[in-house]
Amino acid sequence: MSGPIEPQWNLLPDDPEAFFGLSGEYDLRDLKRKYNSFIRQFKPERFPEEFQKIRAAFERLNDALRYHERPGTSVIQPDQQFDWKFNEPTKQNPQPEKRPPELVEPREFPFPDDARPVERSDSLSAQSDPQPLHERISVESLPGIFEDLKQKEEKTPYDYYTLAVLADIRQEETHAFAYWLLEGLQAHPDEPALFELLRQYFANQPDPDGLPELLEATSRAVRTDRYYYLTERAWDELLCHDAFSDFREHLETCEANLLDHRIDHMLVFYLHILKTAVWKASDHWLREKFGEIEAHYDRLPYWAEEEIDFLEQINLYRSQRSEFLEGGPVRAMIDQAIFDYCTKRESDADRSFLECQNQLVSLEEEVLREFNVPEKDFGIVLYLWERISSEVLERIAEELYPEQTESLEVQAKKLGHRLLTEGVGIRYQVLHSLALILGLGVLGSIGLIIYFLVHILDSFWMNSLKIFGVVIADFAALLIYSLLQDRVILGHYRSWWRFELMRFYQTKWFPLHDLADELAQLKSIKVGDEEREGLDKIAEAMRKDIGLFLYVNAQRLLTACH
Repeated sequence: MSGPIEPQWNLLPDDPEAFFGLSGEYDLRDLKRKYNSFIRQFKPERFPEEFQKIRAAFERLNDALRYHERPGTSVIQPDQQFDWKFNEPTKQNPQPEKRPPELVEPREFPFPDDARPVERSDSLSAQSDPQPLHERISVESLPGIFEDLKQKEEKTPYDYYTLAVLADIRQEETHAFAYWLLEGLQAHPDEPALFELLRQYFANQPDPDGLPELLEATSRAVRTDRYYYLTERAWDELLCHDAFSDFREHLETCEANLLDHRIDHMLVFYLHILKTAVWKASDHWLREKFGEIEAHYDRLPYWAEEEIDFLEQINLYRSQRSEFLEGGPVRAMIDQAIFDYCTKRESDADRSFLECQNQLVSLEEEVLREFNVPEKDFGIVLYLWERISSEVLERIAEELYPEQTESLEVQAKKLGHRLLTEGVGIRYQVLHSLALILGLGVLGSIGLIIYFLVHILDSFWMNSLKIFGVVIADFAALLIYSLLQDRVILGHYRSWWRFELMRFYQTKWFPLHDLADELAQLKSIKVGDEEREGLDKIAEAMRKDIGLFLYVNAQRLLTACH
């Protein structure tokens, strides 16, 4: 069997599409499938540098696909951009498009005084044939080149890129690199390379000092809804580290500068940040943003339905969170894993979730005690846990459900036989004996009722009273039996069946609900001439058993990790 194929690292960062083997029409699912196959091979704890390269390439394409941008565009395209010559573009620079007056008013960016553009010197303007930049670097000082470029009257997009790089080298001011790119976008609106360079700057966790001011300056330079695509990653950082009231104030200030009537990018942006914001925002703000998404649901892409469902479930869990946490420390550990998954970077969130699985397996008794049966309906926790588990599994294991040597039907029959013939399964049959006796008693009562009805005319009131008494007695007997049956079944489930199910999942894997459905369908097993029932009752208890679900799910994840 051949080993895994070594990725073509030389394609990064310029050609992420080719790196993932994508071309033509592809969507988020195709990208995610390719990405997962790579990170299963290059796990972050073993290959941190390789993982970071893969993750950066994935985020670049993922962001572009979500916002319907053109993915995979190289930062410096020879047919679009300028070469290293000081004043000679390889392609005629198009004239800036005419914009409404409100888009071209002077914008004040907070440059340091010595970094602002100044008048060009006579000596510089007299140059008829300036040297290529790479030649000038070998003979001139970088500060001199920087000053000459600042004085140049008509700068190309590449000039602004060069100024940004030189300003970054000089470390004049925080975010000087980004501010020069903004100057370039002001002079060359919608220039693709400058736009992509600025987007990558925001995506690479820039210094949080001065970041709100930079985002506001960007909103005055890029005033269409593409602003959200451009700055999304920077808003992620602010949301994680700032108080939500500050985050909301900064966002509202920037959004007030946007003039574009389109909302497609805005909707995608809110779908993204709500995953974290739902834990920090006020109820009023959340209702407002969920309302905007619902009002424009028809404008959202196909993948948004699943994301909206997840966000709504997270929001619902948040409303039940305090009640859920009252159950004990295991629940607090589960809550932390869910919180981390929504607020941390993917690799950190996955690590937190898997560490929680390891603890759940080691704290078997505590898990079963805190999630006793029957339990209050916390189905929302099961939904979130299963959803998160599936996503983590896709990144750590190629096969979610390992191939079994025997079918679910065969395994369920063997398990059912053991549940009803071993341990308390033998004592459970006493309950069925009681049911048989009760059934005979009910039949006898029906005979008495018929007898009294035949002679009801002889003594109407007396026989009516007897019939009423028999009916009440039967009803009471059935009620007592039902209560007794539930208590016995629950006691047997806690003391024996639950542990047998856990033992089953130490070596086998089938989805828990599928196994429960199969046991319910079997309902009984045959031992010799005796029909032993109760599998449907066990299946009913299994579906309510959150602790069992958490335990077997942890077993599955840890097995996949190994």
